[in-house]
Amino acid sequence: MKKRSRIFVLIAALAALTAAAAAVRLAVWEGVSEGVLRIESSGTTTDVVFSELELGEVKGTVINGKGEEKSVDARGVSLSGLLDQCQITGFAEVTVEADDAYSAAVAAEEIAVPEKVYLIAQEDGGVKMVVFGDSNSKRSVSNVVCLKVR
Repeated sequence: MKKRSRIFVLIAALAALTAAAAAVRLAVWEGVSEGVLRIESSGTTTDVVFSELELGEVKGTVINGKGEEKSVDARGVSLSGLLDQCQITGFAEVTVEADDAYSAAVAAEEIAVPEKVYLIAQEDGGVKMVVFGDSNSKRSVSNVVCLKVR
């Protein structure tokens, strides 16, 4: 088989694999609308409309992937406050997932720190998790759709 033919077959296989993964991902997020957070905890699922929560002013500084500080001035709710409103206690961590399957975990000890972990309203209508004072910018998750509480 010529080198070009092998490359073409490889590209076609990767495209098919990507399409299959996308189809599976879409099937998993059954009916989660924009602005809705699905909270999975102890075998139960609760959908919360973010805009219907009691949002407060959120201000602080986050660090981006280049190590640069960025100011945040938005409306949102602390992750601990949201979990309290949903009467969720006794957990070790929360995995926050985006609509593109990106995720980041936050330990219960961090969530308990006042003014550290927030879910904020994005300008485009989505929800974003920010962790203030965190040097790991990879835990800033945009377009949040699911919180998996463990």
